Amino acid sequence: DTVERRLQEAGLVGRVARHKPSYGAEVIRKRLSFARGYGNWTAEQWERVLFSDEKCFYGAGFCGQVWVRRPPGEALNAEYCVPRKAHPVKVNVWACFCARGQGYMYIFSEKLDSNLYKTILEEYLLPSAKLHYYPAPPRIEQWHLLQDNSPNHTADKVRTWLHTNGVSCLDFPPYSPDLNPIENLWATLARAVEKRQCPTVDALEDAIVQEWENLDKEHLRTLALSMPTRCAAVIAAHGSHTSY
Repeated sequence: DTVERRLQEAGLVGRVARHKPSYGAEVIRKRLSFARGYGNWTAEQWERVLFSDEKCFYGAGFCGQVWVRRPPGEALNAEYCVPRKAHPVKVNVWACFCARGQGYMYIFSEKLDSNLYKTILEEYLLPSAKLHYYPAPPRIEQWHLLQDNSPNHTADKVRTWLHTNGVSCLDFPPYSPDLNPIENLWATLARAVEKRQCPTVDALEDAIVQEWENLDKEHLRTLALSMPTRCAAVIAAHGSHTSY
C-alpha cells in the first residue's frame, strides 16, 4: 500500500497499455512523406477520396487488457504500449465512405484473398464511386481511393485491375491506421453494433447493415475532412504515433 501511494504521488498511475506497432526508420520516412505530400490538400480534394478497409466483427479479437504504470502524457510511448496482433474472426466486412456519405458494404465469411478482393472492388467500390462522383453524364469527377497496404490490396492482379479501371490510389504509408479515418468510423459502428447483443450471425449481419445506414452524415464528413489535421499531427510527431 505504501509503494502504491508513493507511485501515485509520483504520477505513475495504472493504465492499460496501448496496442501500437514499432516504427522503423523506413516506416517513419514514408509516413512523413505522405503527411507532407498530402497535408496541403484542400477540403474539396479530400471530398473526392473514398476511404476503404475491412473490419472484423463478433469473433476472437484483441488480447485482454494489460495494466502498466506510466507518467502523464506518455500513453503513446512504445515503452507503455502492447504490440497489436491479428486474431481469427467469424464475421468480416468491407466498406468505404467519403465526405459525401457511405459507400456500399460487403459482408463475407470466406477467407479474403486477392481474387475475392478484386471482385469486391468491381461490385462494390465502383458502384460506390458512381454513387458519389458521377452526378450527371458526361461529367465525371476525378476521385481517389485510400486503402492500406494489405497483401490483398497490393497483389499484382489487383494493381492491374485498378489501373485498367482508372482507379487512382493514394500512396498510403504502412502501419498507419491513424491516417485512415475509416478506422474511427469502424469504432463508431462497432460500439453501435455491440449494443445490439446479436445472438446469431444473421442477426449480427442485419445489425451491421442497419447501423451502417444510420451513420450520421455530418460525422462522415468531419472524419473525411480531418485529413489535413492528421497529416499535421504526423509531422508534429516526427512520423511517430499520433492521438488519432
